[in-house]
Amino acid sequence: MALIGDIVESRRHRDRQRLHDAFQAAVARANADVPVDEPAVITVGDEFQGVYPSLGAALRASFVVRAELHPLADIRFGLGRGEVATLDAARGIHDGPAYWAAREAIETAEARAQRAQTRTSRTAYVAPDEPAPTVATVRAALDCLDFMVGSMSTTSRQILGGLMHGLTQQDVADRLGISPSAVSQRVRRDGIGVALEAMATLGDLP
Repeated sequence: MALIGDIVESRRHRDRQRLHDAFQAAVARANADVPVDEPAVITVGDEFQGVYPSLGAALRASFVVRAELHPLADIRFGLGRGEVATLDAARGIHDGPAYWAAREAIETAEARAQRAQTRTSRTAYVAPDEPAPTVATVRAALDCLDFMVGSMSTTSRQILGGLMHGLTQQDVADRLGISPSAVSQRVRRDGIGVALEAMATLGDLP
């Protein structure tokens, strides 16, 4: 399973060095936290690429990177299923049907984000050899998750990120300087709990 991630409007960022450093840290965190076939590496154009043993693992990596970069930057993802060919093992550069599918997927996510009704789209999935209904189901789940996360306030996104990384609600409250009850209310009210369950379910996909 190939994953390509691309920072949204990175060239317009005010502090490119800070963004690059944060991007490196986010990718390193994903490599440490998620099983990989080939660790993700940053390539040209503020992109990263990685190879994963399953769709679920690739999705978990995307969740980690997105959470780590927020609120500094947003990022879109393309996931592609298929064979992977290694072009440059030393530099972690790959090619093949999985990467062609991932490239198509990330272009799909970008195009969908330009439309008002799908402006929160950040993740797309392409799997040419899978049954169309299966691919459509995954895409629908990703659309719903992107909508939930994209509609959250910065504070709610920070709570989601902390809980994703295994912090307790008390830990998150202490980190953000708010009360545990405020965290609990946001988990219920802002869809954080639903997003966590969706991430856990998607993270188990083969």
